[in-house]
Amino acid sequence: MRYPLNLMLVAFLTFGQSTTRAVDFSWSGYGTLGYAISDQPYNTQRFINNRGTLARDSLFGVQLDAKFNVHWSATVQAQISPADDDDNAWNPKLSWAFLSWRPNNDWLLRLGKLRVPGYLNSENMDVGWTFDYARLPIDVYSTSPTVDFTGASISKIWELGLGDLNLELFWGKADSAWRSFIRDPVPGYFAAGADFSLMRVQVKGVVLSLRNAEDLYRFSFYKPSTEHRIEGQEWNYHMPLVSPFPGISYYAMRPEIGLGTEIPSGHAQDFSVVIAGMDIGLGHDIRFAGEYVRRLVKYAENGLNSNGGYTSLRKRIGKWTPYLYYAWLRSEDNALELNQALNQSSVPKWFPNALLINAAQRAAADVFVAYDQQTWALGTSYALTPTSKLKLEWARTHVGMASSFVDSPAGGDVSNQDINLFSLSYNFVF
Repeated sequence: MRYPLNLMLVAFLTFGQSTTRAVDFSWSGYGTLGYAISDQPYNTQRFINNRGTLARDSLFGVQLDAKFNVHWSATVQAQISPADDDDNAWNPKLSWAFLSWRPNNDWLLRLGKLRVPGYLNSENMDVGWTFDYARLPIDVYSTSPTVDFTGASISKIWELGLGDLNLELFWGKADSAWRSFIRDPVPGYFAAGADFSLMRVQVKGVVLSLRNAEDLYRFSFYKPSTEHRIEGQEWNYHMPLVSPFPGISYYAMRPEIGLGTEIPSGHAQDFSVVIAGMDIGLGHDIRFAGEYVRRLVKYAENGLNSNGGYTSLRKRIGKWTPYLYYAWLRSEDNALELNQALNQSSVPKWFPNALLINAAQRAAADVFVAYDQQTWALGTSYALTPTSKLKLEWARTHVGMASSFVDSPAGGDVSNQDINLFSLSYNFVF
């Protein structure tokens, strides 16, 4: 969606040329150098295994702000981090690129590339220095099909006795990628390894926030809609069970291996996402934070229909801020049961195309989105300087029936397993 970005750049140049002497430019930067390692040989969260990685958390960004006058300003933020559509590449990208108009202190209109504003840490989620966790809980912060969009937002603030109430409406589009990991190849269909579906996302929503001093309460509702960017690609909304002979059955993911069975499919997935969260002080430098997310998909029967959240406690002790959190994400029972049925489905070796059919069942389980996991994390941040932090965290994730955050090893699965993660990171701003 180039129109809003082009419009913003034209406006930026117009203001810059007409008010060159009055423009106030400022710039800043941020970065994270993070190392993570687990006690398992397979990958979790794309990159983490027992060999260790710098790719999970490391990134670097710079931001330029231009203030034209009391009403108009512009922001551009560029970042380099692991690519969304390639596990082996790092790409530069524009995280933000928007023009702001503030007619008065109560109203704000922004146009360009923005961050989806639903989470407590939406706008600062890449700036690790601004929070104490080694990383924000993936159980919540992975639930949107995109974190950025190109479009517009409008917000209004009311000053109340309880604090400042902010209502924000937003709408726009984004290009994104959905990652699956295929443990075993399916000849003619899938190669083993990471597989990326390129998507175009339309998003619109509303966010209501109440801020009182350092306390924040937030409720958001938004409706993403995704469609494949590559013509001819579709999502299977349902995989019917076919039974060619008594005692033999399997799930049809393609008509040619499903005895010609019609498989409901389509180009779009329509989401509804509700997020509620708070970050509040309890006294004695102790803070409580928690977010809950409910995700529903209109058509598909996969595990995108889910509940997730986290609760955390942290306490500032001088330069140290130790914390503890519990997080979870679980798909609905029928989706988890179907995922397990796909994972365990097989036909006898003598059956025609048995190798292809059995490989296709496992691949369908891999592509099928399903979550059943919970995590306890214990960690601390240490303020090295006013603009830098060192973080250390141990986390233990228990995978129940399945988790799409984990890459199943060839010929196996990760059901009923525990994964210990150790993370060390250096976070800074300048």
